[in-house]
Amino acid sequence: MDETDKKILEMINTISPKSFVNPVKVNEVLELDANKLGKRLMHLEKSGQIDIMTSEYTSSLSLPNGISKVYLTDLGRESLMRKR
Repeated sequence: MDETDKKILEMINTISPKSFVNPVKVNEVLELDANKLGKRLMHLEKSGQIDIMTSEYTSSLSLPNGISKVYLTDLGRESLMRKR
C-alpha cells in the first residue's frame, strides 16, 4: 500500500467510518483520475481493505467502472491505525 492508497482509506474513514460512502465524494478531495481511482479501489478490495458496491448503470454518482459505494473494512481500519 502506497501513500495514495493510505489517503484513499483516510478519506473514506473521514467521510464515514462505519457506513458506505460515495467514491465521487472521496475523489472530490483527492482529485485523482476517476479511472485510476477505480483501479485503486478494486486493488484495495482484493487486499481486504475495503468493500465495494457496483452498479451496472453508471451515473454521475459512480465511477466509470461502476463503483457506486465504498466501505472501510475492519482490516482497513487496522491498517490506518498501524500507519499513524
